[in-house]
Amino acid sequence: MPLLRLAFVVFVAVTFVVIGDTAGKLLTMQGVNAAFVAWSRFVIATIVVLPFSGLALREVRSFADWQVVLRAAFIATGIYCMISALRTEPIANVFGAFFVGPIVSYALAVLLLGERVSASRTLMPALGFCGVLLVVKPGFGLSLGMAFALSAGICYGCY
Repeated sequence: MPLLRLAFVVFVAVTFVVIGDTAGKLLTMQGVNAAFVAWSRFVIATIVVLPFSGLALREVRSFADWQVVLRAAFIATGIYCMISALRTEPIANVFGAFFVGPIVSYALAVLLLGERVSASRTLMPALGFCGVLLVVKPGFGLSLGMAFALSAGICYGCY
């Protein structure tokens, strides 16, 4: 039964991400500032998750750690870029470009963490990216929206 519960939680979490992206696209298309939409997503997520987080008051000071701040900056910038991209580009194209994230993450793990390079470890992110391209079939014209989508993927990979 715990596995079923975990699957349900993952399903709900992924559904909220898609709902957030769709709402962000609709809001920015109506003229709402992308920075406000991204900030609102963080506030709403904090309100929803905080009661279940088990966070103790004494742990709050760890939020000032430079590594936590850097990761927060990457994810906040990534969400801002994603919302900005969705304002002008179709969701499928944005998600296609966004999935450079795992490739960036793999490259950084090799460069910064000393992860071992192997054929299978290199092939898996490449195949995953090809699979995304097959499903989403994004266009490859570089526009400002696609530049934002690529930047979002890079930020996600760095996060």
